[in-house]
Amino acid sequence: MTERFPFPPCPDGWFQVAYSRDVGPGDVVSMSYFGEQLICFRDSTGTAHVLDAYCPHQGADIGVGGEVEGDCVKCPFHGWLFDGNGRNVEIPYAKSVNRAARLRAWPVDERAGCIFVWHSTSGSPPAWELPQVPEFDDDSFEWHVPEDARWQIRTHVQEIYENTVDVAHFATVHKVANFGSIDVCEDGPMFRAVAEVSFVTPRGPVAGAVDSELWGLGLDVVRHRGLGRSCTLLTATPIDGERVDVRYTFLVLRDSDTGEMSRLGIGMMRDFLNQISQDIPIWENKVYRTKPQLARGEGAVIAFRKWAQRSYPEAAPAVTQNEKASSL
Repeated sequence: MTERFPFPPCPDGWFQVAYSRDVGPGDVVSMSYFGEQLICFRDSTGTAHVLDAYCPHQGADIGVGGEVEGDCVKCPFHGWLFDGNGRNVEIPYAKSVNRAARLRAWPVDERAGCIFVWHSTSGSPPAWELPQVPEFDDDSFEWHVPEDARWQIRTHVQEIYENTVDVAHFATVHKVANFGSIDVCEDGPMFRAVAEVSFVTPRGPVAGAVDSELWGLGLDVVRHRGLGRSCTLLTATPIDGERVDVRYTFLVLRDSDTGEMSRLGIGMMRDFLNQISQDIPIWENKVYRTKPQLARGEGAVIAFRKWAQRSYPEAAPAVTQNEKASSL
């Protein structure tokens, strides 16, 4: 994989590791991300915690047979208890705890029905906050995740999100030829791409736009303009150096008469799922060109790549002069 992509497999940033609904009271959920084995559980207040899975005592995987006790998780091997900060707070057969025995605690942010963790290669604390998603708290929208809206893809997270600015591929891969110009801007960890599009409807073409708001290389909040309100979350999380866990979460506008998901929203979901299935063979078999020979008007690709370097604070690939020239 390092031959295909000249950057680290796990950028810094916020990444989804679960849905809120997947971690109930008393659950110890096992997960594998960033080349690490992790666990997630909730304390007595309902707060989610993500810790390294392997016990510092003798290496048992707490995700296999571990239990929640109060605000702690219990190792199934010797019964040691660890709190949400990863500290050993009880050894059932000893008079004192082992202060050196700690599980790494990952910073957690739970919002829009998703559980995110902060990944940093250097171990630094979160450098920025995830955005609020107002549609999640709006009764006009229904939170929905289809059963087939999750994939393991052999690619890199940066490749997933580069499609956001690659408007030209919509004509060849997705057979959507009515995209216009694209405007991009950035603000620290946020990169926005707004692409003009003429939507094809039974009543004729409708002018609009696709507004993609990237937050690091782990979350894309997509909204459509012109057809009505919509909001879709695309998350991509590195599993290891070879695979990425990709999910769609839909906030679908309800029909004002029935209260059910609108036909427009259902149609948009269908289009999203169809399009990503068309992208996967490309992602899994392409290589990354550090000096892409771009066509005129494709400068947004270079703008995205320069912004993406923020997620690799210790090993960012430089944008060469040739790349700049190729973007003209």
